Amino acid sequence: MPDKFKNIQFQKYGLYLYSILILALAQLFLITAPKAVGLVETKVAFLGNQPQIKVQPLDKKIELPKIIEIIDKNIPPPEFKAHAVLAKDLESGKILFEKNIHNRLSPASTTKIMTALVAQDSFKAGEVLKVPEGALVGGSSMGVNIGEELTFRSLLYGMLLNSGNDAAYTIALNYPGGFEAFVSKMNEKVQKLNLEDSHFQNPAGFDSDNHYSSAYDLAVISEAAVKDPYLSKIVDTKETSILAYDKTKLHNLKNLNKLLSEDGILGIKTGTTEKAGENFIGLVERNGHKVLTVVLSSTDRFGETKNLMDWVYRNYSWETK
Repeated sequence: MPDKFKNIQFQKYGLYLYSILILALAQLFLITAPKAVGLVETKVAFLGNQPQIKVQPLDKKIELPKIIEIIDKNIPPPEFKAHAVLAKDLESGKILFEKNIHNRLSPASTTKIMTALVAQDSFKAGEVLKVPEGALVGGSSMGVNIGEELTFRSLLYGMLLNSGNDAAYTIALNYPGGFEAFVSKMNEKVQKLNLEDSHFQNPAGFDSDNHYSSAYDLAVISEAAVKDPYLSKIVDTKETSILAYDKTKLHNLKNLNKLLSEDGILGIKTGTTEKAGENFIGLVERNGHKVLTVVLSSTDRFGETKNLMDWVYRNYSWETK
């Protein structure tokens, strides 16, 4: 065979071997690196269908959260005869006015705010409770009868509007474990809220040497209550009527808070005993800013509270930065 044909045949044979080698290497790559190939294919497919991404200009300003600063105008506050007074901005937690806020005093019926908080953890709104004999303890009342059945919701209204001691005791006596267990739970709540100047012996607010709280502690308890939408709605109710569960008796209820709905006032609870004097915890909202007030051991709780609220909104301004 001529050399010319031998060279051509050899070149074809070499090209054939080279093709086999390339195919073998490609197959080896596909076997040992399927993930890499899959990622590449996925990326290619995704890039083919993805929408165009708009690039934000580098000089565009990023909006930061608004900071509210409370400005003190240094307007002299009113004179307060009450033993303890406190005003607190609920948004920032800043105390705007204070007088003897850690002194231990008799809370009277402001106790029922803690009673409501503890009861809310255990009873459902529609749960039916029976009034036991021990519930008729005297003092302020919503007018229930022994053996009468009412929903927990109805008892809350009777306790927080009429300041019914009978409602508070009905709730406590129906608590799993009974009255002592309920009072123990109230003091457990004191610990959970990190309160240092409070201790409770009953759910209604009867005076006792071992039943006390402070303006500061009552502000913490009240703040927790008004954050609860259900309790917040109740303390903002001027008057209502509720029926016994069997619909045989109607209870007309009227809130003892005489300031309710005046100039933004939204709640929350009164309290009066001979030892405590006049107590009132208030909640007010003006110009979008909520302030909680506490006035304890006063001879004019509503007048002093109104003076405190009016001064707060004159003296402070909330400015956005």
